[in-house]
Amino acid sequence: MNYHVENGIYKLDFEASKLERNILLDCAQILENAGFQYLAVPSTITPETFYAQDIKTDTFQYGENEVLAGSAEQGILEYFAGSTVESINIYAQNTCYRTEDEYEGLKRVKEFTKIEQYVFCEEQEVEERFELLLENARKLLRKYNVTFRERDVTVLDPGYHQKKIDIEVWTNQYGWLETHSCSYFGTEQSKRYNIKGANHTLSNTGIATPRILIPLLEKR
Repeated sequence: MNYHVENGIYKLDFEASKLERNILLDCAQILENAGFQYLAVPSTITPETFYAQDIKTDTFQYGENEVLAGSAEQGILEYFAGSTVESINIYAQNTCYRTEDEYEGLKRVKEFTKIEQYVFCEEQEVEERFELLLENARKLLRKYNVTFRERDVTVLDPGYHQKKIDIEVWTNQYGWLETHSCSYFGTEQSKRYNIKGANHTLSNTGIATPRILIPLLEKR
């Protein structure tokens, strides 16, 4: 399997492309089996949506009133803004865009694909849903025999989350490499987007490529 990366844009050969496709499909199947509902979201959002989430990064301007999203989470929040929600487990997939101080192989890229897990729930459901988000990620990593560990970064990472657990995978090239961030935000996100009802929110990466490909390509 071969790949090429230049200025944060990656290109995979046919075999590596198939691996990427399969891991995305397997992730979606795990989430379907866990009762998650798929929501199609775009890769463009309004600047208001982007800045309301208070992300500490620059963004790519797409049009006069659109920017390129850094996560499907932003599209989900934009979709439900101003509404009343019931408890629901959601997953969405889109192309994500990030600016980095320095692009680095498959580790830091400009454009990538990610499946996002997202939950609206009542406060008494939070602990159970948080564990579910983590377990979905674990199942996929176990399926691909990827060595991983979990780290509590609640205090270490900036942001308005109330709880945050990172999953890191072992790579020969980079050592431990973060691939998932499972976060509980209380009602802060819902307040920012005027979402009522079961308005405690949680999110976790389902899977993001090409970063997850690093330990898999190292085994080939």
